Amino acid sequence: MAGKDDDGDKTVFGGPLPGQRPQDWARPAPGPDDGRTAIGGPVQGGSASPFGQPPGGNPGWGSPPAEGQTWIGGPARPSQPPAPQGHQGYPGGWQPPGQGGHSPFGPADPSQIGRAAGPDQRGFFPDIATQQAPQNRVAPRIPQAQAMQVRDLGAASSANPLIASAAPLLILLGRLRTGLVELQVAPLMEHVTREIDRFERNALSHGVNPHEALVAKYALSGTADDIVQNLPGADRGNWQQYSMVARFFHKRDSGVGFFQEAEKALYASAQNYNLLELMLVCLSLGFEGQFRTMPNGAAELSRIRSAIYESLRRVNPRPDEDISVMWTPVVQGRARRFGAIPVPAVAGIAAVALVAAFATLLTLINRDAAVAAEDLRGVALDAPAIQIDRTPGAVYVAEIPQLQRIRDAFAAEIADGRVGVEAKGDYIAIRVGNLQLFDLGSVTVKPGFADLATRIAEVLNAEPGPILIEGHTDNVPVSGRGRFKDNYQISAARAEGVAEVLKPLLKDPARVTTEGRGEDDPVADNAKPEGRDANRRVEIMLAREGTYDAPAPQEAAN
Repeated sequence: MAGKDDDGDKTVFGGPLPGQRPQDWARPAPGPDDGRTAIGGPVQGGSASPFGQPPGGNPGWGSPPAEGQTWIGGPARPSQPPAPQGHQGYPGGWQPPGQGGHSPFGPADPSQIGRAAGPDQRGFFPDIATQQAPQNRVAPRIPQAQAMQVRDLGAASSANPLIASAAPLLILLGRLRTGLVELQVAPLMEHVTREIDRFERNALSHGVNPHEALVAKYALSGTADDIVQNLPGADRGNWQQYSMVARFFHKRDSGVGFFQEAEKALYASAQNYNLLELMLVCLSLGFEGQFRTMPNGAAELSRIRSAIYESLRRVNPRPDEDISVMWTPVVQGRARRFGAIPVPAVAGIAAVALVAAFATLLTLINRDAAVAAEDLRGVALDAPAIQIDRTPGAVYVAEIPQLQRIRDAFAAEIADGRVGVEAKGDYIAIRVGNLQLFDLGSVTVKPGFADLATRIAEVLNAEPGPILIEGHTDNVPVSGRGRFKDNYQISAARAEGVAEVLKPLLKDPARVTTEGRGEDDPVADNAKPEGRDANRRVEIMLAREGTYDAPAPQEAAN
């Protein structure tokens, strides 16, 4: 049985130490540098500090090497020629580590620190294969043309008309937000512009309030700008210069304006439910606006999203969250009713018996009724025939609707393409193109409009109600160096010019008011020249019957 001293020949893993086991661990005489500390300075007071000495007071362990440096940077010992025999007190030429001899583990190489020992660099466990570091997989990029192909959701779309109208654009922004789409700003800008225009038309066709649709268009434009301008890419500067908000609203404040509009909508969350829900979707897609670079911006965004969500839930609470409607458990072990016959079988037998009884009684009654009817016909054969003279009722002549009357009145002008008549909200719009009214860039009415103005005045004199004259332009901005600074001023001046021609021809000029709408209400695509020509127009709006309070008889007489 091995003694307890046999363990002294073992290493950490059980192997014998290299070389001959030392027999006498004699302590060598202290050297001249034994009075230095670990940093290399002399000890104050003439005594050696215990923090600079080797364990057990043996200066052979941990003493500075003979190359001229201490462990931490103290002065070197004087170099001495290597002794041919072993160190004092250590027979056989074996030296403990740190005494200038060769280590049994080879020379100290900093590049080998942290690697396995042994000639094959596999250490004591060669059978364990080194696990390779996983390589990051590069996600495939999606072509932008493919990302812009979004199908109409149809019946699967949202019940919210704003979200349903913006679904293709929202899906595209969600794909761009992933960062996997090959960004090409120029075609993407044109596509997003068309989608925003299409959103506004679809929202208005769904009966959305025009102001609500305009705010939703502003929110979508700001979301598109915020997402695209923060995507990686080399040509984002073009988008920053021609952003959607600047293109449609001539502003660059969507980072702040989005949250201001959301705050306004929260004051009447029931009336603005659809708009708030769309804004919540925009925030969920990644719109951050002014909070993107603000300290604690993420927490503030989370607070705003929670406020909008809670406001929507107060208007429209969530349905019951139970997975199954009929979740009540069935109690087992009760005795079955009606013995061993199930309830559906009993109900079926009862129904068959009831139908049979009904058919029997119906047959008996019909047979007796036929006999009685035959007897009655024999009684009334000799009675004279009774004839009833009926007076034909009055024929109702429906009144021709107001829109049809006006279209009939302008039948010749509509056929020539000089005038267009259509219903527009609470008004009937008589639309006249700019080519018949003004020269390019002018607000002075052409003399050739006089005959058409007389014809329009004749029709308006025959129809009661207020008259609103609206001027419209395309989306091409003015230079701002002339009399008019923007399209709104030009459209208002053109509406005033048409009103000045029509008022003298009307019986009641006080019916006329004017308004400039600029490029806010296009009827065609401004991206095409013919579309811009159609958008430059003047509309003479006649209030529809029933949408205004008719004047009293005395006022009408005056």
